[in-house]
Amino acid sequence: MRVTIKDIAKKAGVSIATVSYIINNTKPVTPETRDKVLQAIKELNYRPNYSARGLANYRTNLIGVLIPYWDEDTKQGVMFDNPFYSELVRGVEVVTSKHHYHILLMGISDRPQAVTNLVQQRDLDGLIVVGAYQELVASLTKIEIPVVLVDTYAEHSRFYTVQIDDEYGGYLATQYLLTMGHEKIGLLTGELFPQGVAVRRFQGYKKALAERGLEVNHKYVYETKISTQGGYEGIDHLLQQAPDLTALFSMADIMTIGILKRLREAKLKVPDHLSIVSFDGVLYPEFLNPALTTIDQDIFEKGRIAATLLIKLIFGEKITEPHVVLPVTLAARESVKELK
Repeated sequence: MRVTIKDIAKKAGVSIATVSYIINNTKPVTPETRDKVLQAIKELNYRPNYSARGLANYRTNLIGVLIPYWDEDTKQGVMFDNPFYSELVRGVEVVTSKHHYHILLMGISDRPQAVTNLVQQRDLDGLIVVGAYQELVASLTKIEIPVVLVDTYAEHSRFYTVQIDDEYGGYLATQYLLTMGHEKIGLLTGELFPQGVAVRRFQGYKKALAERGLEVNHKYVYETKISTQGGYEGIDHLLQQAPDLTALFSMADIMTIGILKRLREAKLKVPDHLSIVSFDGVLYPEFLNPALTTIDQDIFEKGRIAATLLIKLIFGEKITEPHVVLPVTLAARESVKELK
């Protein structure tokens, strides 16, 4: 049978109200009383009933984290095979666990109403949404709980946001390849839809080329899925339409793994045949052969800040920085060859 605070009160010889004060940390009690109650909790192996506490506090201690996937039927492609998202959720969980909150992990549906229905059915206290598109963001304005958007460029006015400087990341990757003597630089990217991070990185790519007096050669750009398979298949298409490439900017590490596998099969060496700069720095790039040059972002910190913002919103605390933009850095390793 479930142990209740009534059982704790009886064993410790105190009132039920006193046990509640200690568990919820709402009123001070003497050290002796606190010790007796904590000892009773330990001996009876008491676990708080968060559902019951939610009825009293108007909170369920449950936060939703919405993560995108690109295949509605198989649920594959992003949410379940990209370590980027596990690192992000790890950052979220570090914060939520300290505040006794649990995470409900959900895939973003292409039906916004399904998301809002789920929020209401599970009575969530707050929501973190990663990579939301415009229609979903519009539907989120109809719900009353706090929302924090991560990696989202959809137009909004009421939501707090956490993202990186994606355009500068794309610029930094392309500029580095240019300084290493490359001008025929390919871009393997996710879908370039207006509100996505990919289009911001593409803008950085264009900006770096323009500073060198170069225009975008559309044969050098190929859109694919942000997945290992997307990289594996995409590099074939890109090299077929642009066999003269000397360098490649890969939009995500998860794609780069597929790229590297396909290049090995084709007996094309990195960086001798093709130099590569990747993006994210999440897949231990220094341990690959060759060590992979990457644009690094702190994914864990992104999740931690998003969760911190959300907890503050839930508890009505003041937020001095509602829109956080985290930096990116270039980690130069062995996957780029300098052209003389």
